[in-house]
Amino acid sequence: MNPPLPYMKMLLKLFNGFVYSLPIQLFILSIKKNQLLLIFWLLLIFIVTENFGSAVGLPSLFLEPEYLDQVNFWSFFIVGITLGIFTLSYQITSYILDSQKFSFLGGLPRPFTKFLINNSIIPFLFTGIYLIYLIQYQLAQNISGQELWVRFSGLVAGFVGSATFIFVYAVSTNQDFFKLFAKQLNKSLNRTRVVRVNVIERFRETKRSNVRVDFYLNNFFFPTKIDHEKDNISYRRQERIFNQNFRNGVIVQFIILTLVFVVGAFRDNQFFQIPAGASLVLLFTIAIMVIGALSYWLRGWTVTITFCLLLLLNFLMEEGYLLTDYEAYGLNYNTTKAPYNLRSIKQKSNDQNYSEDVDVTKIALENWRKKFSRKPKMVFICASGGGLRASVWTMRTLQIVDSTLNGRLMEHTMLMSGASGGLIGAGYFRELYLRDKLSGGEIDVYDPKYLDNISKDNLNALMFSLVVNDLFFVKGKFKYGSHEYHKDRGYAFEEQLNKNTNFILDKPLCDYKEPELLAQIPMMILAPTIMNDGRKLFISPLNVSYMTVPSIYERRFLNQKAKGIEFLRFFEKQGSSDLRFLTALRMSASFPYITPNVKLPSEPAMEIIDAGLSDNFGIDNAVRFLYVFKDWIAKNTSGVIFVSIRDTQKDKPIETSLEQSFFQRLATPLGSVLYNWEYSQDIHNDNLVEFARSWFKGPINRIEFQYVPISKSLKEIKEKEEKRKQGIRNKNPYKIIITERAPLSLRLTQKQKNNIKRTIWELRNQSSLRRLQYLLR
Repeated sequence: MNPPLPYMKMLLKLFNGFVYSLPIQLFILSIKKNQLLLIFWLLLIFIVTENFGSAVGLPSLFLEPEYLDQVNFWSFFIVGITLGIFTLSYQITSYILDSQKFSFLGGLPRPFTKFLINNSIIPFLFTGIYLIYLIQYQLAQNISGQELWVRFSGLVAGFVGSATFIFVYAVSTNQDFFKLFAKQLNKSLNRTRVVRVNVIERFRETKRSNVRVDFYLNNFFFPTKIDHEKDNISYRRQERIFNQNFRNGVIVQFIILTLVFVVGAFRDNQFFQIPAGASLVLLFTIAIMVIGALSYWLRGWTVTITFCLLLLLNFLMEEGYLLTDYEAYGLNYNTTKAPYNLRSIKQKSNDQNYSEDVDVTKIALENWRKKFSRKPKMVFICASGGGLRASVWTMRTLQIVDSTLNGRLMEHTMLMSGASGGLIGAGYFRELYLRDKLSGGEIDVYDPKYLDNISKDNLNALMFSLVVNDLFFVKGKFKYGSHEYHKDRGYAFEEQLNKNTNFILDKPLCDYKEPELLAQIPMMILAPTIMNDGRKLFISPLNVSYMTVPSIYERRFLNQKAKGIEFLRFFEKQGSSDLRFLTALRMSASFPYITPNVKLPSEPAMEIIDAGLSDNFGIDNAVRFLYVFKDWIAKNTSGVIFVSIRDTQKDKPIETSLEQSFFQRLATPLGSVLYNWEYSQDIHNDNLVEFARSWFKGPINRIEFQYVPISKSLKEIKEKEEKRKQGIRNKNPYKIIITERAPLSLRLTQKQKNNIKRTIWELRNQSSLRRLQYLLR
């Protein structure tokens, strides 16, 4: 039976009323015309729902933001402030671009208010999703109800506060300050004929393409039917209202950008280093305003003109008119550049240098041997890269293993190698170890506070510097040694790491020469990758040219390529020995787009990237060192042990291959290469160690400590330890906890830190510890 006609008409009327309501039409218009603005909302939604950036820790920047090393009301409050600014910037940009398509707004009181209310589908959608996932995430962290309410309140208070403040200024043109500011800007705009003509022409053009709207939401969010005759106003008045609205929008956006610049002047003050998630939202805010301005002024020429502007920017950067180079602190960039060509590389790696460097390193080897009454095992510690996760895991492993072995691990270690985060953790432990020796045991290198230090956030300062500093090519200066350098993301990274480690790593490279020669501490060779030719740059306080070329004591093949460049000798005239050790660590940890690539003073400029690109595990360099000194080591030791500290599981389960979509098929060739890069290095390193057994006349052992998110409960471990001290035996097995893997990031949540701490008790790691204990008995 067909439904009665009146019901069909009523349903059709309701449907038309819904479709031709202002909120729906604005939503459709955004999808149709403002796709670039919507990208940022989609990115935020994907991030907070953990569908984008989970591998690098982006969701936790919003779900558990950190400020001044604390996750509390204020960290969420600041994120809320930036989200409020972002939302109002989006509303203002949309208003400037789209409001003239709805001419009836000019006849309503406070048209911007009406537009904002009706253009809130997307902001409300994001806010709802964000709050739901925030609550779920916080509950999963075992946060108390009271603390959850405090954090939730901080986020809402920050959002409402900043949004209300900007909104009031955007609509209250009767305030004296705003009127004065607007009057001055209006005069400036009116004097600029191009601006004035563009505004009026834009209004006339869009007036001819009005969008049909029958209903809108009033100030109380109730549907209100539009009376087109009543709300129709004169053309002249519409033009005046639109001109005023345009002016007000420009003023608010100008104020926001000015505030970003002002806050950037205090970037070195930790109180102004806002949470990384807030900095990311500010970056999105600036992008929205720029996209809105380009779309408004250029209209159909937006893509073409934007492409031309990018070409102009590229030209200015290429010619050096815009400062983009990131420097290595301690080097002299004002002297003659080091010639960087095949001839100079061969000259620096000649046979005489090779022989001299081998002899000097043998002094360190002899001093190391004097520590033992009988032939000892020589240990090579190889720490993998992997951001802050690798730093914490390396530090945790070294503390637990060395304390369990009563200091024998560091006593037997001759060399430390690896990449990025792993070497930062190893470098910090080595410096503590050195200070402990020099102070006569006053420092407890196993104190948990040092692990807490290295695990502190290092992302807030870096992201903040990116937004308020690097993005606008505005860089202050600071003095290190006798040279001046620009403050940039590299400076922000080093200074934050310096503060986190209580400034003990702030020393020149040459300060480690004597302790390494005397074998007070293990040698450390950092080997970042040279982007120009793919070689390694070997950084050490000792000359190590033997790491760069084939042995002079064996027959060489024709046309053998130099394996690397020795930093100390290559940049000697530029002050290589004065290189800041923190900079050396940064050069080895130059993660693309985050920590900037350093350019060294050579001609052409030598550009440096993360050591993990060539060898993320440090095995390659350790085997090379063993090969160079194989005869001495075979004669003076009872064998070698490669202790590999890696932040990834070596043997991962093979993933099930599912039916791929069209886009997945396009991405698979490149994606598989990147995904399997680590596996390829593992196979290469396994081959190196296997081949070493054929030419090294002594035992070779390999011990691996892996960060695998399967571990025992820290609470249960402490309880059993206490019972053991009391003489109480507990035969019940440990409960195994499977947790989510910590991301590759410069910031970790407390739960992720605890996850890493527990992993040392994992079955395979405990087996490795017992094996190492046996070998070093």
